[in-house]
Amino acid sequence: MTIDSPGFWDTLWALVPLGLAGAFSWLPVTGVVVLLVAGTGMRRVWAFVVGRVFGLALITVAFVAGARALPAPRSVGLPEGPLVAGAEVFAGIALVAVGALTFLRRDRERSRAESAWQRRMGEASLPAVFLTSVVVDLQPKGLVLGLSSGVVLRAGSMPFVEAVVAVVLYLALAASSVLVPVVATYAAPVRTRRWLRATQAWLERNGSVLTAAVLALVGVVLVVDGLGRF
Repeated sequence: MTIDSPGFWDTLWALVPLGLAGAFSWLPVTGVVVLLVAGTGMRRVWAFVVGRVFGLALITVAFVAGARALPAPRSVGLPEGPLVAGAEVFAGIALVAVGALTFLRRDRERSRAESAWQRRMGEASLPAVFLTSVVVDLQPKGLVLGLSSGVVLRAGSMPFVEAVVAVVLYLALAASSVLVPVVATYAAPVRTRRWLRATQAWLERNGSVLTAAVLALVGVVLVVDGLGRF
């Protein structure tokens, strides 16, 4: 199959900021960093990574399938442009709202993350680590990102195979932030451990602020793009 349709590339470009918003989610990154620094074994680390990918895929596929299952607006006598644009603006506003809420609750999130990740994650069973990673994806931010990806793919109106390729690339980008530290640990364990300790300390201070900023910026991009479709 050769993917050369403008709709595919336009949709993929629109998915990039959503994938980056998923990647710059500080709780999953903190989780994998804590497990790597704790040195409790790579089995727990991989359980967390698999849970992260599974949670992302579950949410994304559910919203994308739901969006594609909806009847085309034209088939029911409605203009497609304004409806898609309105859905994109709504998703963008929702992302901005979640980003603002994340920023306002940054102190509470920091305290909760310290107790949950650092005190319990290293001693949790493999199923518990996996389920914890999945639950992190099911928080409001993950749900809004899933909704946004569904809206973007629905707007692209691509064939099924192209939509699958776009979803896989989006998931790879969103999950890259938990995969890169693991790969780096295998490649250069000593150097990576020093880097991970510094990263862990930085995330504890600034992680929630970074996530809030990225969500707000991506939300603004969606709102602007949606307004341009009217």
